[in-house]
Amino acid sequence: MNKIKGKIALAICAIMVLGGSMGAFAQEEKPVLISEPIKAEEDFEFLSFEGEVKEITEDGESLRVLVTNEGKEESLILGIGEGVLIVGEENQEILGKNDIKLDIKVKAFYHKTTPMGLSYPGFLTPDVLVINSDKSTAFVENFDEELLSADKELKLNLSDESPIIDTKGNLLTKEDAYGRDLVVFYNILMPSLPAQTNPLKVIVLPLREDSVDNNEILLTSEIFLLDDGTKMIPLREVAEGLGFEVTWNGASKSVEVVKGPNWSSLTIGRNNYNFAKMLIRLESAPIIVNARTYVPASFAEEVLQAEVLYQEDGSILIK
Repeated sequence: MNKIKGKIALAICAIMVLGGSMGAFAQEEKPVLISEPIKAEEDFEFLSFEGEVKEITEDGESLRVLVTNEGKEESLILGIGEGVLIVGEENQEILGKNDIKLDIKVKAFYHKTTPMGLSYPGFLTPDVLVINSDKSTAFVENFDEELLSADKELKLNLSDESPIIDTKGNLLTKEDAYGRDLVVFYNILMPSLPAQTNPLKVIVLPLREDSVDNNEILLTSEIFLLDDGTKMIPLREVAEGLGFEVTWNGASKSVEVVKGPNWSSLTIGRNNYNFAKMLIRLESAPIIVNARTYVPASFAEEVLQAEVLYQEDGSILIK
């Protein structure tokens, strides 16, 4: 039984004991105050990790934040760059990197497809970092057109007056939340199936998908432009979108890319790319931007053997 069903079952039992029958429950649903985020065990889109900040180091314009959960004896290094939404749980406000301090409690939410570096502790870049308090509950998940979460366990009740914003703080309407990844702040859960809540605030996350289909990737904002005009593309997103397996080696700062008999490797800062048992050079060496490995767009054509189409609007279509 997942966490939401467990909470609902306990709430229903409590009402039956106090009210004497399920009939009383059916006639009057009483809200239940909860103290921790809900998370189903199956069919969810986002995972989470929580703990205390134990170390903060600068990595260019980004931060590497070591978070340790002492109770579970687990640690994780978070790459906090420009694309990570940082929010405060107490006032549901959008914060910045300077608000991350040593020994504060945080909770990172990341999509289940997020790549994790094969280092110890593991390394990943979350979608959302919540600076915690006990005043409310934060939950990140994809919600459909009826505002039902991907795990089918939470239904949002939004009105035209509900506080809904984007990651820049711009006001949105409830229609903007349909079918999107949402950060939901709440403190009251209605004991129904699915559970329902009237959120304190909703933040609509940017669209995640750049893929046109499983073997076709459209890159827009993901492109990084070097001073000489070279277009750099995110290696993992492109390679995995084309069916390759990508492995990061934190000790050597190298990456292996494998698909059947096709194998390649590269090292950050070295303009040498292994391909067909040869070393080839491209316009630039691999670089790391906001905790992600970027390679020249020609890597997709020369190494991954994909078709690269440069669009008039500046985007790149790879297939």
